[in-house]
This record gives sequence, structure tokens and C-alpha cells, in this order.
Amino acid sequence: MGNKIGNKGRYTLLVGLIMLLPLAVGQAQNASIFETLGKIPTQEVSLELDFNALNTFRKKDQTFPAMMRYKAENGDSVSWSVKLSVRGRYRRLFCDFPPIKIMFPKKELQARNLANFNDLKWVTHCFEDHDSDEHLLREYLAYGIYREISPYSYRTQLLKVTYINTNKPYQRIMRFAFVVEDDAEISQRLQLKECKDCFVVPLDSLDKKSENEVAVFQYMIGNTDWSVTKGQKNVKYFKPLKGGKTIVIPHDFDFSGFVNAGYAVPATGTNIQTVRDRAFMGLKADKTILEATLRLYREKQNGMNQYVNSFPHLSDSVKKELIRYLNSFFSRDAGKLAASLSAEK
Repeated sequence: MGNKIGNKGRYTLLVGLIMLLPLAVGQAQNASIFETLGKIPTQEVSLELDFNALNTFRKKDQTFPAMMRYKAENGDSVSWSVKLSVRGRYRRLFCDFPPIKIMFPKKELQARNLANFNDLKWVTHCFEDHDSDEHLLREYLAYGIYREISPYSYRTQLLKVTYINTNKPYQRIMRFAFVVEDDAEISQRLQLKECKDCFVVPLDSLDKKSENEVAVFQYMIGNTDWSVTKGQKNVKYFKPLKGGKTIVIPHDFDFSGFVNAGYAVPATGTNIQTVRDRAFMGLKADKTILEATLRLYREKQNGMNQYVNSFPHLSDSVKKELIRYLNSFFSRDAGKLAASLSAEK
């Protein structure tokens, strides 16, 4: 190469790297706002916001202010002045209470010695009825079940939220919600880089093991509302920092048979009548990969069932129904299951 770095240049570069090292270490050591919320199993939170703004900005990518308050693990009162925006596709237009994104001020995060991951996907109840709480909790469980399967998965934190209308403080809504960790945070945690521009990627660039684990999971929970072949639909693509194929990580499971929301319908072209039926939407897998995936799922079956059964916020009858639905995935032997999954693509 024509340009060479002399001894002085090497020293300057080394000093610069050493000066940056504490910043990198500090970032790795500092807890995130997501992790502070996760110190209590079901964190109680109040969110003060303008209900009119929530409805006004359904069709606009615009932020509006809110105040978030909760008790920390040590009992101290914590408050955050945050920004909200409405997010989602179907739910932002048709739900009584649309899903939101909450953004924390980066300077304040730094002042409180928290990591610089400043936005959280906030999953809300859809309609003002009891069923919507149940559907939200079912979706929360779906995220947890996938964490049983793969380390390449989003962390979630369950919340009990009191929504307070700043225009009418007596108007309060108390419901469950959950937050999903920031994309930048999962990237750092798993040593990945999000592929933000990868709306469509060459299929041969996908990690086949990762894609197949996602595909079988979506099949198991009865979800056809996702795709790697028709754009990046309800999955995110991440590239390992150390190199390698693109990792697929799923999200948004409200259209699945496992959740069984009243508004959920199967994807067009699936030839199934209800989301409780199953249709395989993944790529046709190599037999060796598919067999390894199914073996992994069988090994995790008891853990999945125990995870659902130990969840305190659903009735025993609902938990039994969810376990029956999961177990129906395993009711065929491995050979028949592998054959059916390959044939349904």
C-alpha cells in the first residue's frame, strides 16, 4: 500500500483507541432503560399523555410528549419526560388504543448512567374489553416461547400500566402492556448489526438454520402474517459482526392462532380457513436442517409447556388451551411432520 503509518502515527492511533476504550466499556456495563424496567417481573407504570393526540396522530409519524412514572426496584420514584409516536400497521388504524413507540431523551439517559438505547416498542391492548388483555398476554408468551428456542430473539418486559389523560386527569385506563427491547440493544447484546436497508435479501444469503427455526416456530403458533420472500414482513434481518449469513429474528405475533385475536385472518393464498389452522410459510428446507430443527423443538417442548403453565396472569383454562394448541403441533411423529412441512411450501 502507498500510505504508511509511521511510529508517531501509530502512537497517536493507539492513544486514541485507548481513550475510546473506557467509553466502549462503560456503554457495555451500563444497564439500559429496558433492563431497569425488567428488574421487577411485572413493572407497574403510569403514562400521562394526551388521549386526543393519540387519536389525531394515528395516520401521522409525529411525536407528542408524555410523562412516564414508576417505582424502581429499591422503592425510589422514577419519572421520565418522554416522546411518543403511534406505530404499527393494522393496529394503529383499527384498535381503540393503538400501539406506540416511546422515546427517552439520550442526554437524560447519559445523565442517569444508562445505556444509550433510547426507544422502546410498546405493545398495547387493542380494544376496551377483557379479551384484548388476554390476547396481549398470549402474544407476550409467544415472544417468551421463541426465546426458549433461539438466542436470536427479542427480550420483552411485562407492564401494568395506568394511562392518564392529561386533558381529563380523572380519565384513566388500567391495562397490561409490554415493551420490546430496542433494535440497537439486541444488536449489541448478540454482536449483530441490523440490516436496515434489507427490505429484500437474496435467499441464499440467509442463515438457513435461523430461517428454518423461525419458520417452524411460526408454523407451530399458527402465524401466516410474516415473510422472507415478500419483503421483510414481521421479521428483522441482522448480520453477525464476525461475518456470516443473515440472521432472521421474528416479531409481532398477534395474527397467530396461538393469540387467536378476533381480527386475525390467515394470509391470502394459504388455503386455510382460520388462524387456528397451520400453513408453512418458510423456505423449503434441506432435510438435515429441518430434522435438526424439529429435534430442537421436541427437546424444548416440556420447557415451553412449563413456561406457559407457570405464567401467573392467565387463567388455568386458558393456559391449558394454549398448551393443547402447542402440543397439537407435536401430535404427529417426526417423519409425518417433516413431510407435511416440506409439502406445504
